[in-house]
Amino acid sequence: MRVVQRLEFDNVFPEEEPKEIMEYLINISREILLKFIGFCTRREQPNYTNIFSNLETQAEIDRRVADYGRTYNLPERPILISREASLMFAEIVLANRDELLKETDERNVDDEELNLFKAYLLVNKNANEKQNLGNAEDNIDRLADMFMAMGFASGDIGNFENVDLEFAKALYAMLVKFEYLIEFVQREENTYMAQALIETFGQENLDGLNYQVKTLVAQLLRLKHEDAYIVSPERQDHINFLKSLTSSKIEPSADFTNLKIFPIYEIEEGRFSLVDYFYVVDKFFKSIKFTLKAAFIKHHNLKPNDSSFFSYYNLHFSEDVVMKNVLDEIFHWPYQKKRQEADTKDSEPDYYVRHNNRVYLFENKDILVAADIKSSSDIDEIDKLLKKKFVHDGDRHVGIGQLITSIKQIVDNEFPYDDYVNNKKNLTIYPILLVSDRIFEIPGMNYKLNKWYIELVKERLGDSYNPNFIRPLTFIDMDTLIYWTPYLVKKDKYFRETIEDHHKAMNRVTVINNPDPIQGRIQAQKAISNRLSAISYREQKFKFPVDLLVDKFRDILPD
Repeated sequence: MRVVQRLEFDNVFPEEEPKEIMEYLINISREILLKFIGFCTRREQPNYTNIFSNLETQAEIDRRVADYGRTYNLPERPILISREASLMFAEIVLANRDELLKETDERNVDDEELNLFKAYLLVNKNANEKQNLGNAEDNIDRLADMFMAMGFASGDIGNFENVDLEFAKALYAMLVKFEYLIEFVQREENTYMAQALIETFGQENLDGLNYQVKTLVAQLLRLKHEDAYIVSPERQDHINFLKSLTSSKIEPSADFTNLKIFPIYEIEEGRFSLVDYFYVVDKFFKSIKFTLKAAFIKHHNLKPNDSSFFSYYNLHFSEDVVMKNVLDEIFHWPYQKKRQEADTKDSEPDYYVRHNNRVYLFENKDILVAADIKSSSDIDEIDKLLKKKFVHDGDRHVGIGQLITSIKQIVDNEFPYDDYVNNKKNLTIYPILLVSDRIFEIPGMNYKLNKWYIELVKERLGDSYNPNFIRPLTFIDMDTLIYWTPYLVKKDKYFRETIEDHHKAMNRVTVINNPDPIQGRIQAQKAISNRLSAISYREQKFKFPVDLLVDKFRDILPD
């Protein structure tokens, strides 16, 4: 995890008054604009040092950035291209396609490249201005806020340096959840949802939808491997399916909503390009939720702004299907005890499992983040959201608050869902908060939520709080849990070891005593980054079995 500055127009051209972005874009050919959107999805991104074909222009830009770096004593070389800025660029181009995407005869490549460079610098300025880092008091809290503010807006397009690994995890988890979803909408009470999906994607039945989705996913894997971004299908049915993922009308939005709904665009007849790999994958689980919501509202004759669908979906699908199936697979040993039936449902944990004196408490949160908050990069607004969704909503305990309620019941020998724990001392309790969206796995998030959890559990338990037996908060997204399941099912201790290793890393304080200031700074940055890492970014002891991914495509392969 590094904090690297995005170059802005004034950094490179301090003597020049910038034009409007559109004034630069209007002088760039249709071909370059469309290809650049897809190009920005590639693994290897150019920086300001290798973006120009004209060597004299490149040398001049290198000199200007070097002057800027020396003037302001930059610790690291700045970057030109980032995923958030690239999405902002794509949105501008596709929203103004009638004006920008015209065929042109005369071209000057040198001028086009310089105009493209300047336009992107202005986009970077807009991206940088969105970040408000708040007023954290000490160094590690300040860095946690920084990582969260910088990562929250773009957390759904890959948080970590190994974006390919992050994408593979997102892709596999989507396939698992998509299979659960297909089963869910086939239930008698949900068939209207199935019909909505069939119609949205222009298919005859769910089998056809399954075939098209998995065919596209297989193409994404190939494109990722080849570091490419253009799809040229031969079959007309697949062309038609891809067209259902495109739109000629893209309106700018706070969190790229329209790019998420339409994550593919058509370069020319039968040739398509990707706006973003993650958005294409998310289309078939995250974005599809809003198709289901519309069907739910129509079926039940509700008002358009009615929110009861999310309660239904979160309880009956996210919790009762996805969470329960995944956790039942992990905690499959017959000697592990699940929660017993009780006369009350008050403060019932979403999932409970005990192995001897080790207790695992789970709360599951499938929440939506308002576009304006997500895109704001304002740490104060992000903190307000996190406290409302994960600590307390008014007078009601949620998430962390619910976990602490269960912990207090156990400590007070009043837990109604497992008689065993009311008669035992020296129980070790592991509170775990599950979330449905990887956006919450950005660096600094678990650190901050654990800090709030420690403050609250001490307050509510008082003298009964014992950190030797009441463990820190583990914050983990469902995709990571699905991805790790092949490893976690092998031995009952693997889950406990994984979260305990995370706790140790999160709480490890490293004393730096290096006479070399540069090396000392590198060591300090590494140590702090390790404390702030999400559990999903921790080095794991297993390699994902590729055959499990291959198995997901067997139902569409010819006999």
